[in-house]
Amino acid sequence: MDFKKIEIIFIVTFLVLNGYLLYRVLDNYENGFTGNAATQINLVQEMKDENIELPEFEDEKHDVPYVQAAANNLLEENAEQLTKQTGVIEDNGSLYASILSDPIQLSEGEELTTKDIATLSEFVLSDAILFGDEYQFIRYVPSTRQIIYGQVAKNIPIVDGTSNIIFHLNGKKEIISYEQTYAGPVTVQGQSRKLITDQDAVEILYQNSEVPSGAKVRKPLLIYNRTLSLEDLSMYVPVWLVEVVTSTDTIIKKVDAVNGNVIQEATNETPIQPNEESSSKE
Repeated sequence: MDFKKIEIIFIVTFLVLNGYLLYRVLDNYENGFTGNAATQINLVQEMKDENIELPEFEDEKHDVPYVQAAANNLLEENAEQLTKQTGVIEDNGSLYASILSDPIQLSEGEELTTKDIATLSEFVLSDAILFGDEYQFIRYVPSTRQIIYGQVAKNIPIVDGTSNIIFHLNGKKEIISYEQTYAGPVTVQGQSRKLITDQDAVEILYQNSEVPSGAKVRKPLLIYNRTLSLEDLSMYVPVWLVEVVTSTDTIIKKVDAVNGNVIQEATNETPIQPNEESSSKE
């Protein structure tokens, strides 16, 4: 028996088989990629066929890291320096609640104007607010007369209640009080991760029956959301926050921007993302 010849035949057969399998893998990958693109187009069309109003999705691809913040009592430690307000520390030092001695008068009318935002942002940046330079305007909510600011971490706002300033207006459109939470300085954890797109997030919600027929989907907002809270630190992950407006309600939905999981939360959150109708007007 010629074992050398048999060995050569086995080697040649092995190489041919490997080459065929590699071809099939690459072919399936190419077809799969094309199929996914077609699926995306079909899902958008399906939503439109169900009279779901969609926003203009962005083309940008995001690479974003996880971040963490160490537990701190910075609000409690610095609250005494604030003036012209009566404030108390609540929730074990994690929340500062204040009543202003001199209410801040905003412009007339129900809508929040760009001038109003400038006036309030000037106040936030003053020594009347702790760590105000780390916060940015997020949204005005007329139904509850609230103006919401969020701490910015690595150019992305934290919008989950753990590091926000919520201003309260009276019937005269005066800011009379606010509550502040503060995560503290944040640090990057690990390498940046590629995120799903805002369109992906909406499609995932639709596939999970989270977007009903006739609803309006507002433009998704990329935020940081606390996913882990320990005694000494909190971990934040990038999340797509999506507002789904129905005929009776505005529902907040969140999708993990890394793995695409729908985040289930038992909450009736106040809508807090900017949108074209209610964020501000000239």
